Amino acid sequence: MKLSRILLLLFWGCLLGGCTKILDKTNPEAVDEADVWNDLDLATAYANRIHAENLPAWSTEYADYSDESDGGGSYMYGQLTENSIDYWPYSEIRGINVLLTEIDKGTLSEANRKWLKGQAFFFRGWQYFELAKRYGGVPLVLTPQQLTDDLYVSRNTTTETMTRILADLDSAISYLPATKVGTTDNNGRVHKGTALALKGRVLLFYASPQFDPNQTAGGRWQAAYEANKTAKESLDAQGFGLFPGFSNLWFTEMNKEVVFVRRYQFVSTNAASWHNWSAATRPLDISQGATGGNRPALEIVNAFPMKDGRAINDPNSTYTYDPDYSWKNRDPRFNQTIVYNGALWQVGVTGFQAGRLQWTFVGGEQNSPTITGFYMRKAVDTTQTSSQAFNSGTDWIELRYAEVLLNLAEAANETDRTSEAYPLLTAIRARAGIDAGGDNLYGLQPGMTKVQMRNAIRLERQLELAFEGKRFWDLRRWRAFESTLNGTRRHGVTVTLKIPKKQWDEDIVGKMTPQQLVEHLQTNYTTYFQHTVKELDTQFDILWKPEYYFFAIPSRHLQLNSNLAQTKGWSGGTFDPLQ
Repeated sequence: MKLSRILLLLFWGCLLGGCTKILDKTNPEAVDEADVWNDLDLATAYANRIHAENLPAWSTEYADYSDESDGGGSYMYGQLTENSIDYWPYSEIRGINVLLTEIDKGTLSEANRKWLKGQAFFFRGWQYFELAKRYGGVPLVLTPQQLTDDLYVSRNTTTETMTRILADLDSAISYLPATKVGTTDNNGRVHKGTALALKGRVLLFYASPQFDPNQTAGGRWQAAYEANKTAKESLDAQGFGLFPGFSNLWFTEMNKEVVFVRRYQFVSTNAASWHNWSAATRPLDISQGATGGNRPALEIVNAFPMKDGRAINDPNSTYTYDPDYSWKNRDPRFNQTIVYNGALWQVGVTGFQAGRLQWTFVGGEQNSPTITGFYMRKAVDTTQTSSQAFNSGTDWIELRYAEVLLNLAEAANETDRTSEAYPLLTAIRARAGIDAGGDNLYGLQPGMTKVQMRNAIRLERQLELAFEGKRFWDLRRWRAFESTLNGTRRHGVTVTLKIPKKQWDEDIVGKMTPQQLVEHLQTNYTTYFQHTVKELDTQFDILWKPEYYFFAIPSRHLQLNSNLAQTKGWSGGTFDPLQ
């Protein structure tokens, strides 16, 4: 590695990690590469940079690639090409390999070396998993390549790739400390519980139909069950669990539900890390610099059950569903996720705006109105100004405790432990605020078969993890795109005002307080508004092709390396991702 590369990593690592001793050096440019592994501050700065380069981040794109939102273009209409998906983080992997190769040559204590190596093993496992879930088997490069090396590496099989991922995560689990909730050690750095939870996710994917279409690979679901059970038990022992408030878990940093996180910090100079996800999600009338992300489709709006946990079309529900009053008597997560016409949403240009109602009717928005008729409120901080929303410091929680419960429930059910899935799902539904019911099953059917429970778990994932970038990957690993979406079109609503706008503004809005208007609309909404269902996919039906379960290697990588085989199902493909 060139010295300039080491210095750049250390510079950014110190900005992120708050190094002190390095600043005392009289000539930082004189740092020798070997000295990095003799100085804990320098080595920690290097590990900090590995975090910064490899941590996942906020993204609005994946909602468009499923039935959560509109859009998605080539993903949704069968128009992907071999160059559409280009995720190739070998530069980041090389930086990880440098630490793993060089650190044992230094004089750091064994405990510190293990601590730093555990972080590196975790992120190498993470990056290879991100590659494997896109492409299947990929080249396993485990040392820093030099120009004198043979750079024409071949793809390892998917089995070999997954084996390496699990081995790296096992090393991370062995080396990383167990971190307890509420301590200063729980600061966003990966720990033993993070590695255990990620291993559970990896094995869940590997057992799923994406990697085993015929579900004949012996032992994979059992391994997923054991890994997720171990993850849950280990996290429990360190105080992790469901955070009491579903809507606030994004705004209480490092709460007990946070297992794997990328931390952000907003400052007015933009010198710290930030993102614009919140701005892209908010209406443009109260945002700046970004818009159009995470607009809920009617499909996700209708997926939420009633407050007793039963589907909106279930005749046995205690509550009667009225599509014109879609927000009434729903699973509380509905109103904590979906913003509809007339919803109380107290977010404004200057921050919290008491009594603000969101209007999505035609003519109710000045700029770029939502195409679906809805907005999404999860993780949108109402205290942020429009500027802060564009430079938001809200942490991205990649993996939270609720997902560990859902992963364990799925693996338990697939290994014929259906009864074990019940308390995992009811814990999530109880936290959501769904009615317990006389049987304390929170709307779940008693005595479900394996198939019925599978469907219940999949629904719970859709609701609990909505707009968290999980639905696309779930549909893909279940190979459920064709059965769920193909041949269909997503929908939204056009909301129109039945009375003249001037009359609405002056005689209704102008003469009631916001709270009075909210209460008035609980029974008089249809006096003023009409909903018309519309198609969001206006040109084509959704068409997901079988080859999309393992994407093509982009041509630029094939051109640089003649030994890379293309994935089967794509032009010239010979590599079997199921081997």
